Amino acid sequence: MMNMFTGLIIRKLKVGYFTNLKEVFDVLGNIATRYNWMISDYECNCYPSERIPFGEKFVWLSGSELVDIFNKHEIQFIWGVVTAYEKDIGLEKILEYPLPFADGYEGFWHPEVTMQNPLSIIEIVPWDSTYLLVISKLKDIIESFAKSYPDSIDLAEYNIKGSVDG
Repeated sequence: MMNMFTGLIIRKLKVGYFTNLKEVFDVLGNIATRYNWMISDYECNCYPSERIPFGEKFVWLSGSELVDIFNKHEIQFIWGVVTAYEKDIGLEKILEYPLPFADGYEGFWHPEVTMQNPLSIIEIVPWDSTYLLVISKLKDIIESFAKSYPDSIDLAEYNIKGSVDG
């Protein structure tokens, strides 16, 4: 049974390092402000905003708050999962499911890519300062990223071939 998720593995960002989420959220544009966002399982090079503090299990922000932080502070995300949710879904409902995590989630690495929370719309995953995974229920989101990053690879195809070189 095929799922409705599509995803990309992005091998090269324009800024030359992984992962400046300002650049990533620039691709999303105004779409980012339509959602609430959870950042979980994150590790950064610095923590210049008190809204994304060191050592928390997760942070919960509106899209406007998150875009504002990324516009004001250059933060390199080494690991993490940045997940979008419809604004009408409360945090309590989201927390009925395990927090999304980056390293060790097997659903990224199967031909039928899965997202971690069934209530989520978009998952953006900085992967060990090496790659960026973008998974979404919205095909136009994936298409926007594929257009912005022509070197990106369909995540399902990557999982079938087992390499980012092809």
